[in-house]
Amino acid sequence: LYVGTYRSQPDEGARDARPIVLRVIEVAPPAGHRRALYSEMRHDGPDGELYRQSLLVFDDDPGRTANRMTALGFADRALAARRPEDPALVASGRLATTPALASGCAMRFAREGEGFLGRIDRDSCVITGKRGDRRHLEAETLLRTGAIEQLERGYDPDGKLLFGNAGGVRYVWPRLP
Repeated sequence: LYVGTYRSQPDEGARDARPIVLRVIEVAPPAGHRRALYSEMRHDGPDGELYRQSLLVFDDDPGRTANRMTALGFADRALAARRPEDPALVASGRLATTPALASGCAMRFAREGEGFLGRIDRDSCVITGKRGDRRHLEAETLLRTGAIEQLERGYDPDGKLLFGNAGGVRYVWPRLP
């Protein structure tokens, strides 16, 4: 359900009211993972300015009770952006990855209706922000046939909302044909 191309509405999480295109492509996984997806977000369209990219890897633990997904970053973002032309780039070891978030920030997916709901718990996901401050992150991703719904929020150690939708409403990314 995750693989595909999606487009946000201009007012749904986009910077300066610019829509974002999210593209998720299956790639050969690195050692120790059963599945991997390359994910990128671009402003204004599929060839627009690169906003965010990651390698989403899924655990290889047969005793799991939910699918666990960890986001990795890339040491060379320009090389990673060429990834669609070379689906084995990550598995080959030619593209170094780094953890995108702290170890407690893995997303756990469980079936919900016809889709899957993933969550990152803000009590276990604690990072150091760009300004050196500690932040607690929470996220939800609902994978459906026709769309992805996402919510990301950050809090200071006292629980004050720093970013994200205060009402907990997920952004809807309709799937493009």
